[in-house]
Amino acid sequence: MNEETGVSHLEMNRTKARPHDGTIARQHERTKARMHELGIYLHIPFCVRKCYYCDFNSGPLSQTARRDYLEALRQEIIHSPWRGFEAKTVFFGGGTPSELSIAELGTLVQDLRQTFRVKEKAEWSIECNPGTATRTFFAALGQMGFNRISLGVQSFHDHHLKALGRVHDSAEAKSAYRWLREAGCDNVNLDLIFGLPRQTLQEWEADVSEALTLSPEHLSLYNLTIEPGTEFGNRHARGELREVDEDLSADMYELAMDRTRAAGYSQYEISNYSRPGRQCAHNLIYWRNEPYLGFGVSAASFIDGLRWTNTGNLREYARTAASGRVSRASEEALEDREALGEEIMLRLRTSEGISLSSLSTHYHFDVASLFSQTLELLSTHDFITQAGDRVQLTRQGRLMADEVCMRFLAG
Repeated sequence: MNEETGVSHLEMNRTKARPHDGTIARQHERTKARMHELGIYLHIPFCVRKCYYCDFNSGPLSQTARRDYLEALRQEIIHSPWRGFEAKTVFFGGGTPSELSIAELGTLVQDLRQTFRVKEKAEWSIECNPGTATRTFFAALGQMGFNRISLGVQSFHDHHLKALGRVHDSAEAKSAYRWLREAGCDNVNLDLIFGLPRQTLQEWEADVSEALTLSPEHLSLYNLTIEPGTEFGNRHARGELREVDEDLSADMYELAMDRTRAAGYSQYEISNYSRPGRQCAHNLIYWRNEPYLGFGVSAASFIDGLRWTNTGNLREYARTAASGRVSRASEEALEDREALGEEIMLRLRTSEGISLSSLSTHYHFDVASLFSQTLELLSTHDFITQAGDRVQLTRQGRLMADEVCMRFLAG
């Protein structure tokens, strides 16, 4: 599961009419003419056990299902209509990509390099679970070209890890981190979650302190969201699980902001913190609304205003991947006004914020006038700050980021 971005892979579930083939063909020709630099995402849905909070398309699979899925994934890559395009980032997420064997992972890497023009200094990221990765696996990653590893720690308290349904403990997380360093990896992200059931502020502070002691280049620190259909969601619906008090969650978030800043990290996105120059280039593609391709079941893509999501059905995915066009669960072409609102929503999540003039030029709207009332209201309540034409979230705005950003979708 990719914890690094709250909008990662952008599985937008708004239902829209599918453009006819002529529209898709014209869109592809425009894209081909411009030869975009792309971000590439591969979804690996394998898991030893489904975590209780996870709502991504993932879970335990039989050996036959694994084999069929990997072959379908290879076919989707090899037959991609965008073959030959330049890729500046590659991200293996899940699920648990570290459940792949070294040989399976190497084959996928080779397919990508043969299908796309991957830039020489491209960022290659992979998510790893401390409970499935080995010292040998980590050593092999660097040889394949992976230069950024995201380790799903989630907590350094074993009772919380057990309550989340994780398959590792704190000692294994620390060992995995040590193995990464021994393998020469100099760009490591640690995922941690706050707002866990029965978690105290003191426990969260201890988690943050432990992470800072390890001194990774990047931290992704998330507030737990209880999603419908997950084990936690089902328990919540039955009244067996309560969400953490909002004030406590806010205290945990502010503690994370303060402790990371004091340790020299920059909060460059709502939930992401990095050492200078160590931001996740792949996730910045999502937040900057730049083009990306997603391969695998439920993976999302975004090219020239057209967004689509692959089918979430494993059998349907395997059946259609070999044809060169995977069955899609959804597809939408945003109108200019919708696209503008969505780009504002995404960019406001980052410390860069938005440039009103740049957006106006790109979308042919007077953005300052279009959102004048929204901007004034948010500024009055100290949710945003504006310097010239640059608009950014304040500290208070970060605490209310979802609500603030949605204002621009509503207009």
